[in-house]
Amino acid sequence: MAINYLDMEGLFSDSKLGELEDKIDALVSNYRGVKAEKEKLSSRIASLETENRELKQRMTDIQHEKEIIMQKVKGILEKVEKIEG
Repeated sequence: MAINYLDMEGLFSDSKLGELEDKIDALVSNYRGVKAEKEKLSSRIASLETENRELKQRMTDIQHEKEIIMQKVKGILEKVEKIEG
């Protein structure tokens, strides 16, 4: 298999190397942008997960308070029934 040296010279010409360098720079820049966006989104996800856990805990607390209030109301109603009965 013969190597065509003219093709090799064309491959490594200044303009081709410049184009490759520009493409690599663009890829690196895109990668950095995607990486920064990923970090930003990961941070937002962590924040939302924390908020979600806090809201779930509040819902549990509110449900518990509701049950306590319902028990107290039931007790009051039972006392009223005894008084009326």
